[in-house]
Amino acid sequence: MERKLVDFWTQTLSCTLGTVIGIVLTFGTSAWIEYRERQEMERTAALMVIHNLDSFCEDLDEAVKDLQPIDSICFKVLGAKDRLETIPEDTLDMFVNSFLSHSFNTHDQTTETIFSSNIETWKSIDNREFIDLAGNCFSAKKLMVKFQERLEEEKNDLTDLFLKTIAFGDKPPKSVHEKAAAILRSATFCTFIVKQHSFYLYGIKTGQKLLREKTEKCKQMMNVTDEELQEFCKND
Repeated sequence: MERKLVDFWTQTLSCTLGTVIGIVLTFGTSAWIEYRERQEMERTAALMVIHNLDSFCEDLDEAVKDLQPIDSICFKVLGAKDRLETIPEDTLDMFVNSFLSHSFNTHDQTTETIFSSNIETWKSIDNREFIDLAGNCFSAKKLMVKFQERLEEEKNDLTDLFLKTIAFGDKPPKSVHEKAAAILRSATFCTFIVKQHSFYLYGIKTGQKLLREKTEKCKQMMNVTDEELQEFCKND
């Protein structure tokens, strides 16, 4: 009888212990999986933000590279408007052509849209300081996009003005020197050249520097390396 009682309790304890272990393992595994999924979601969200900002910084780099030489040419020609014969013809040609093309800036706003419309995405990032900084960066990016669009709008308006009043005016100039002189006789064009140099180019370079610094700080906060970012871009 005693032997049977011992066996009974042994079997009962074994079953109970097995059940308890099973429950612990089941809930423990589920909790671990959930924890890992949250970590992966946070990492992906952070990489999306930083990749978007990093790409925009590169766009600003290109914008400065494109605008800098045109600005230098325009400022050089403006400074010699009373002695255009001293300016090489190819320089004058580039000066005139800078007012002869319509351009449009397109910026990917997918990431901003995701983070502004889906609060759950922000909740996946467990770093309030990073969220605040990222939000600040997106606001700065939005301002820079509007700044560039304003520049392009003014340039496109000048292209239309050039075509209407100079290229297809009553007495359109034939030589590049005559075209350059006609541009420089217009206060509208001269004002824009000064504005492009002292306002637009300066503003883009300043925004480029500040946003790059903030983006680098975002990387440091989340311990994101350039190598990890490059790998993320490949899989994007």
